[in-house]
Amino acid sequence: MRKLIFSLLAIFLAGVMPSWAQNRVVVIMVDGFRWQELYHGADSTLINNPEFGNVEMMKAKFWRASADERREALMPFTWSHILNSGVMIGNRDKGCAMSVTNHMWFSYPGYNETLCGYADDVNITSNDAVDNPNKTVFEIANNTRQYKGKVLVFGSWGRFIQIFNEKRSGLEVNANYRHSLAKEPTERELYVNKLQDYTPRYWEEERFDVFTHEFALEAMKTRHPELMFVGYGDTDEWAHAGNYRLYLEAANDVDSFIRELWEQAQSDPFYKDKTTFIITCDHGRGSTTATDWRDHYYKVPNSNQTWLMAFGKGIPAKGELTAGEYHNNQVAATIAALLGIDFTPSHEGAGKKIEF
Repeated sequence: MRKLIFSLLAIFLAGVMPSWAQNRVVVIMVDGFRWQELYHGADSTLINNPEFGNVEMMKAKFWRASADERREALMPFTWSHILNSGVMIGNRDKGCAMSVTNHMWFSYPGYNETLCGYADDVNITSNDAVDNPNKTVFEIANNTRQYKGKVLVFGSWGRFIQIFNEKRSGLEVNANYRHSLAKEPTERELYVNKLQDYTPRYWEEERFDVFTHEFALEAMKTRHPELMFVGYGDTDEWAHAGNYRLYLEAANDVDSFIRELWEQAQSDPFYKDKTTFIITCDHGRGSTTATDWRDHYYKVPNSNQTWLMAFGKGIPAKGELTAGEYHNNQVAATIAALLGIDFTPSHEGAGKKIEF
């Protein structure tokens, strides 16, 4: 009887846990960013090819004598902070691999697998604007007492509206060229709205990452989401365009964005020492020819290869892992475990949480 009472009490307390005591999680996805650049920096065969951008400009900013120096030049926050305070997965040259389990190897299937916890090669077979029949861990969290109304989604790509199934889930998804969705936008949000409107739309369904980042950063400051998704997309777009210089610049920007979000979290008592960052990608890119880095799908070898970084609350300082095989279908369960919510997809391909 005593055990039963304590069990019921624990369940009750979990349901009414005060906001200040809950974990906060920030999930960042970098569309189509290769593990090769993350772990080795700029690729010598690509940075020296004038077909892919101004060689002099690329080399001045991103070329260094060693791979370690090159990766630090490309992503300084990653290699000064995350390496020393968190876990980094997916450096295949050191014996640690990560990949998607879906058989498509492009964006919508990759996001579905990562955010829902399993691949769906029956229903998710294109990047078309079709509402996701599967529930993301964000939707599940938003349907709990602890996190109801405390979940926000920001993304550059318009398809996030369907991936998170805004209609069914009730999640607030600020993606594509949407303005701030805050009921009372701040001066900063109104200014970002204006800048976004005044900036030429280079892509039809995807805005530049800087706008996505500014909306997410301001939301952290003023609305304090406890679970937040930020999806950056410039890396994938510039790679498809064959512009290696801007692909590198976009990755360098993302590193700065991550730093700004982390510094904001650590400067705010609401987030300080209570927040975990999970950073990954939806797919890889080709790496076997001089040109297939621009593409990714099941016919492009190695574009199923991904990576993951985690740091903050609950993450040990292990640095680069040198063994193990991981998959994107483990990310959703990992997020749920950090939040302390029940997440038990019935799908047979569902992944188990990552044991950091």
